[in-house]
Formats: sequence, C-alpha cells, structure tokens
Amino acid sequence: SSHGATRHPLSRRRSSLAPFAGRPGGSGAAAPAQTARVLQLRVRAEIEEVGWGQLVSATGDDGVSCLTFRVMDEQRRHHLLEITLPMNYPACPPSIAADVPYLPKLQWSESSRLKDVLCQFQEHLKVLQDYWSTMDGIDKALWVVDPTKPTYAMSHHRIALGDDCYILLHVDTHKPNSLPE
Repeated sequence: SSHGATRHPLSRRRSSLAPFAGRPGGSGAAAPAQTARVLQLRVRAEIEEVGWGQLVSATGDDGVSCLTFRVMDEQRRHHLLEITLPMNYPACPPSIAADVPYLPKLQWSESSRLKDVLCQFQEHLKVLQDYWSTMDGIDKALWVVDPTKPTYAMSHHRIALGDDCYILLHVDTHKPNSLPE
C-alpha cells in the first residue's frame, strides 16, 4: 500500500547512547555528572527491556534526548515512534511523535518506563487498524491523485472522477466505516 511511507528515513543501527553522557543533572545531592550517569544507566536498562532491535536512533541535545523506536502493528505496517525525554525524566513524562492521525494521551507516573510508552503506543495502533484498512481500500479501488505518497497520518485523499472532476474525501479517523465527508 502507498501508506507505507514513513516520516523519517532512518537507518537501523545500535546507538552507543553517548548523547546521554553530557546531560545536565537534576536537583538533588548528586553532582551533575553523577546524576547524568545514573540517568544514562536507567535509560540503557529501559532500552534493554524494550529490545535494542527496536531502537532506530538515539540523539541528545542540551539535556533533551530523543529515542526513535520501530514499532510494527497487527498488519505488519512499520511505524517510527519518537520519544523525547525531558531533563527531569522520569519525574516528568516524555513527549512522543509519530506518523499517525492523532497521538494517544500517555498515562504516566514516576515508576513508568519506556516499555510502558511503547505498550500504550501499540494499543493506540490497534485502535487505528480499521482506519488504515479503510484508507488502503480507497487507495486500491479509486484513482487517488493527491497525496501521491500518503503517510499513515493523512485522513484525506483527492480522488479523480474523470473529465477534470475531483472530489476531496476525508475519512473520520475515529469512525472510519462511517460515510466520509
């Protein structure tokens, strides 16, 4: 299907997680370098729980680190989930970005881990399966002229009817089997 396009053409690689080494420390008695080391070890352990094979990239900048994981849904579609860790992680929840029509609201506590974020995202992907099946059906059955390379987040298609006549079709992501707008 043409919905296989992903937002970031990242190559799969194992990261050394060097970006975590220079993070400024949080509050507390530990020195900033020691706090950064504790956080680095925690994040490494959490990646280990998820599995290094799912990690696509790990970058860091000014105390904010971004991890990108590859997640496969029930129909074997590949999705990239970017997880940005705040400087006071895990006291504050990470933010997420992905090529989906809308993002889930993360349930988070200080004891939450990266695997919890990925599990919640996986559940969100299950909710979107009917929507993507509907969009795949439109791609297969109709002459879609725009977008030429749709992404998983796109809920509209411009369909050619013939004789320079087009219709803009919008599918409700929450009720994909209802009549489109």
